[in-house]
Amino acid sequence: MHNLVKMKNNKHKILVLSDLTDQSTNVLKSASKIAQVIDGKIELFHVRKPTDVVEKESNLSAVRGLKDHYVLADKKLKALCETISEKTQVSIKHSFSFGNLKNEIEAHILKTKPDFIVLGKRVSKTPGFLGDRIFSFILKKFEGPVLLASNDAVLENESTLSLGLYNETTIQSNISSLNAIISNTEGPIRSFSIRDKPTETIEEQKLTSDGIVSYIFEKNGQTLKNMSNYMQKNKVNLLLVDRKSKNSSTKKDLSISALNDLALTIKVPLLFSH
Repeated sequence: MHNLVKMKNNKHKILVLSDLTDQSTNVLKSASKIAQVIDGKIELFHVRKPTDVVEKESNLSAVRGLKDHYVLADKKLKALCETISEKTQVSIKHSFSFGNLKNEIEAHILKTKPDFIVLGKRVSKTPGFLGDRIFSFILKKFEGPVLLASNDAVLENESTLSLGLYNETTIQSNISSLNAIISNTEGPIRSFSIRDKPTETIEEQKLTSDGIVSYIFEKNGQTLKNMSNYMQKNKVNLLLVDRKSKNSSTKKDLSISALNDLALTIKVPLLFSH
């Protein structure tokens, strides 16, 4: 009995950052799929800047406006959590805060110490919760795995994971959650790499040591777009990106700019790891 209780309490903690837009449902669906695979529990966290809620009015009106918004946001978060949790049987709680986005997120990460963070891709250039360079901020502040969920390729409850690797040809990880994802992948793992001058525009070969199928793309202005098309064609629905690139041939860390280019161009969900 004690062993069972210990296992239950040792679930991976997944922090999902939500902006409460229409995309939030799909982000939480993808996070729930990951939670099923790695045996995780989810906290859905929303931050709102006070200036987005109240205008320059009297203090009493401002306080009333904040309270009204808090009640409304809490209701939306609760309904979203209950809907997804009922379907996936994943434990999901929610929390909400007013304040500076980056400050509140950083403080929450330090307080709750999540093992895994999930957020949605930025769908437009309109400023908002994910429009304040939150993705780049998370990569700088959090060393654990970060899933950038996609509205174009949602990880559903019944989805099977088909894993791709970016600029890697081997899988090496000492992170239990990543190993769980790798172990639950169906079909061959596919590696997508970029070279200045490959022997062909797209070269495919089977790596017999790991059974990984490798695609090598010529570097040009359409490389990432072509790569994304190949991923969708081969039904890859999760791309693992080692931001430190320890095993890549270049041995260079990926810059924030390069990671942002991936996030904007690749349609499938991106899982960033160290």
